[in-house]
Amino acid sequence: MRRLLCSAIAVAPLLLAGCAGSDSTDPAAMTDGDTTTAASSAASAAEQAGAQQATEFQYEGEFGPATWSSLSPQWGACADTSAQSPIDLHDAIPADLPALEFDYRPGDIALKNTTHTVQADETPGSEVVVDDSHFPLTQFHLHEPAEHELDGVRHDAELHLVHTADDGSITVVGVLIDKGAPNAALGNYFDELPAVDETAELDDFDPSQLLPTDRANVRYAGSLTTPPCTEGVQWIVMTTPVQASAEQLNEFRSVIEQNARPLQDQGSRSVLLDSEGH
Repeated sequence: MRRLLCSAIAVAPLLLAGCAGSDSTDPAAMTDGDTTTAASSAASAAEQAGAQQATEFQYEGEFGPATWSSLSPQWGACADTSAQSPIDLHDAIPADLPALEFDYRPGDIALKNTTHTVQADETPGSEVVVDDSHFPLTQFHLHEPAEHELDGVRHDAELHLVHTADDGSITVVGVLIDKGAPNAALGNYFDELPAVDETAELDDFDPSQLLPTDRANVRYAGSLTTPPCTEGVQWIVMTTPVQASAEQLNEFRSVIEQNARPLQDQGSRSVLLDSEGH
């Protein structure tokens, strides 16, 4: 039902500690990448992740990714060459990773066209738990085409489920999407895509249906893929894609132009594989 409104993860326990503000770019000691303190950086990023920024940015041309770091004093991290996202997720190293548990529950969501994506703001109650650390689901949004590559393959789209802990630390779960059968879970999302500066609401939306049945995943330390490009983000990317129809993805493209940031350097970061999806 639509109503118009007026709107990688912890690859080891050390990764969670690294989010607090180490200056190293090693994946076991992630940083926020801002000039402010790590805590205020993370809190600011949590407020801004996925939302339209006061300063305009684009995906090509004069305000494209190559210029993001110069568009605002707060966006300097976008120029980093070693700890940004997305990357090509290749040569993942099998590892005994912290336990992963999704606790997603149905609820009402508000859709907003930010001009950069259509963001779905979640009602409280859903979370992902990583090694007993709780990360509430705050919003999800779509990128088309996919931002990450998996072993050199670029998929047709990528869903980002953004989780923000009480301390401001961010975990993003990426779900890769291939063209195929219609995606029933995202059906209402595609049907109700609002125009710029409009919003809509979906009742009783179940985010658990957005995840693939096979929960195998890769994890690495990265950043937000939009300004302010804040680092210290924990990424979990599902290795089994889900499907959406060409018509559904065309609907998204009709309101949002391509919105994938170019691949970034992996640097010294490791990509770790959780083949069991635990």
